[in-house]
Amino acid sequence: MKRAFVAGILCFLGVALGGPGAVQAQGLPQVQLSEGHGNLRALTPGTEAQVWRAVGRLDSGVSFCSATLIRENLVLTAAHCVYHPATSRAFEPADLTFLAGLRNGRAEAIRGVRRIMILPDYRPEAGPDFEMIGRDVALLELAMPISMASITPISVAQTAWREGRVTVVSYGRDREDYASIEEGCEILERQDSVRSLSCEVVSGASGSPVLRVNQGRAEVVAVISASAQSGDDDVSLAVTLDDHLSTLMAQYQGGAVRATGGGLSLLNRGGDARSDIGARFIRP
Repeated sequence: MKRAFVAGILCFLGVALGGPGAVQAQGLPQVQLSEGHGNLRALTPGTEAQVWRAVGRLDSGVSFCSATLIRENLVLTAAHCVYHPATSRAFEPADLTFLAGLRNGRAEAIRGVRRIMILPDYRPEAGPDFEMIGRDVALLELAMPISMASITPISVAQTAWREGRVTVVSYGRDREDYASIEEGCEILERQDSVRSLSCEVVSGASGSPVLRVNQGRAEVVAVISASAQSGDDDVSLAVTLDDHLSTLMAQYQGGAVRATGGGLSLLNRGGDARSDIGARFIRP
């Protein structure tokens, strides 16, 4: 039976950087090595860290999120990550940097962004409400592809995500320079394209991939958007990719810029968000 969805305090999970300079990224799985059931932990050096190199850090110079390389030239993240956390203005693509495989200050690959695609009906000024959580996904075209044998893009699931435990790989507050992993996350509730998960997330985890294993290979089924409170429990909220990715891919392939409401369906010259979104980033 479908349960009533969590009606707690919603908080987007962007985080402001403490100082200037580029930040870098790490982590992502081509293959999930095991179906663990532990808590959030840092990826260990060596093989485990190597297989998660497509998960990286998306840096704007003033804030950061997590993101995933899904093709050599395409990165998946949360839509609110492409807006300035203090002014609510849309970032220029040139403001954003994707750092793949970041570990201890060293990235396996660093790329700028050429274009930003968001859903036409996404409105950043709406804040972290349930409707916008369900549209909080963005696709970024990199300025140059990442064509390296050491970094394999993680494919997006071709079938809908209905059940089963999942894995989240993310960067976050107090662990900005290395990726962490949580395996065995459970679906707690579901409504439309939003899933409430048992995963532990902190600031910076927005845009993190939610992954399931299909025939031994990891695939992206959703993107972390926000945290929420369900009673006394903190939960994470993720938006599934079922229909959203096809819309974003159509924008990418068409290449046209079209203003829609409070945002742009495709941002390649920047744009304005009409109200302050700083209150979204209230989770420490």
